[in-house]
Amino acid sequence: MSRTGYPPAWLLLLFLVLAFAFQGTRAIWEPDEGRYSSTGLHMLESGDYLVPTIDGEHAHLTKPPVVYWALAASFATLGRNEWAARLPGALAFVGTGLLVFGLGRRFCPARPWLPALVYGLSLAPFMGANVVSTDVLLVFFETAAMYAFVRAWPGGGQLDRRWVRLMWLAWGLAFMTKGPPGLLPLLAVMAMLTFHGRAELRRLFDPLGLLAFAAVAFTWFGLVIAQDPSRLGYFLGYEVYDRVFTDTHGRNSEWYGALEVYGPVLLFGALPWWPMALTAAGGPRRAWADFRARLAARNHDWLLLAWWLLLPLAIFCLARSRLQLYVMPLFVPLSLMLARPLAKWDWLGPRRLAAVAGLTAIGLLALKGIAGHVHANRDARDMAAAIRGIVDPRSIDEIVFVGMRPFYGIYVYLDVPVEGVQLGAGTSRDPYAKFVAEEDLCSELATRERTVYAMKQNRADRFESAVQECNGMQARLIGHFEADGNRIALFAVDAAG
Repeated sequence: MSRTGYPPAWLLLLFLVLAFAFQGTRAIWEPDEGRYSSTGLHMLESGDYLVPTIDGEHAHLTKPPVVYWALAASFATLGRNEWAARLPGALAFVGTGLLVFGLGRRFCPARPWLPALVYGLSLAPFMGANVVSTDVLLVFFETAAMYAFVRAWPGGGQLDRRWVRLMWLAWGLAFMTKGPPGLLPLLAVMAMLTFHGRAELRRLFDPLGLLAFAAVAFTWFGLVIAQDPSRLGYFLGYEVYDRVFTDTHGRNSEWYGALEVYGPVLLFGALPWWPMALTAAGGPRRAWADFRARLAARNHDWLLLAWWLLLPLAIFCLARSRLQLYVMPLFVPLSLMLARPLAKWDWLGPRRLAAVAGLTAIGLLALKGIAGHVHANRDARDMAAAIRGIVDPRSIDEIVFVGMRPFYGIYVYLDVPVEGVQLGAGTSRDPYAKFVAEEDLCSELATRERTVYAMKQNRADRFESAVQECNGMQARLIGHFEADGNRIALFAVDAAG
């Protein structure tokens, strides 16, 4: 660390290389990258920065708009390509690394750069930074909020209101990135003060800080709900209650789902550092005993890291909707924990640490480079090329996927809107159906647009019958392509006779 307290130049350079090397090599992969990229592009092209749309027509409100704003700005700057789609995540990864360095000055003062090195060269944060999603941005804003709290309460004592207000601003941005899950580390802060600094709990709720949080976190929600009051039920019901308490979203809701989803991420995601940290601490048993002793001694640093790691993890495990990227924010406190024994380990001197870091960086960059050249059955670029070989994109108005999950990433490559419809007619009984960007087939056929219809091959016969039943038109097979392990049939629809 330099005398000014700034991160060393080599650390910044390392994060820039990790973030941007091969960043545009890999194609957009379905489904998440395609969905986010398509929504960001439609926002840019429509000029409507209030209500995101996934297909140019239907509001897409599954997440607040920060990630879509970032993607729209990136596409406007760099054009329609993979680099632009991944730029926000790469910048957030670098920013998080710098914040972890700042936290390292408190939690690992002997080697404040070591926690950042552990974070940047851990498998999960590194790979997550190459995925178009909300999670890397969320990690950045959550880490900024926790950094502000640590600055506000550096070693106990009285909270610094200036940093508290910055903390609330960062929480507002975290909420605007992913909604209520963005506030989970705030529960850790509140628990920390409740049990170990109750005198300062009231100062945490600074009026100006709360006002800044409310303005940032709730203004957008208020505007879109004012447009359509039924959206409030959607946000609270489908996006909050159902994700926590039901299996509506079908995301590993089984009782063993948490172990199955989060276990491998936490086990392999912090490699190669956690085996070395356990060795440095004297083995698992001694490390656990030392951890308990520090908690019992009310060591504020360990207490804060423990709350920050374990309380959100417990909530993630209890919630019924579970995906691997949900636990990405936990790698910040985990990296700070792992760095503390590593910093005191005599065996890990400068030369050995440089060798471990160098080999790890080479291995991670090799994985990232190889991923850009390995065939994937969810590769939107390959799908777009296959469709282009069947039909001229300039001759159609949209591609409609029937009775299956649309491949929205195709829009990045073909500049043809992608939409999804139900196979058949009728109105869904789902009270939130109008928010999932799908209508029935007959309604879509009634628009009489120049449309290509895509579906799994085993549903082609049902599609042809449904077209005939809707309005007497005729479906005409124009080709096939392979995607997501399925043979996808493409149809045009002509007037009868």
